[in-house]
Amino acid sequence: MLNGDELARIREEHEVMDNWRTYARHVVAELLEVCAICGMVREKDRLVRCRWCEDTYFCKDGTCSQKHHAEVHPAVAFWSW
Repeated sequence: MLNGDELARIREEHEVMDNWRTYARHVVAELLEVCAICGMVREKDRLVRCRWCEDTYFCKDGTCSQKHHAEVHPAVAFWSW
């Protein structure tokens, strides 16, 4: 059987881990985003935000930018490459 001190330590440990999970989740969410074309989760600094869409990101490297503009903004696709 656990005594009172051990139970208090376990409760405190549980509270600390709960708080850490809550804050860490938000911090990680601020650092990551999903490419709208390929669906890869990447750091935001490896993605580009679309000028015309409110909350759309696509990969800096590769053809995701071209695919997005060709599918969603065909009138400006040629000028944005």
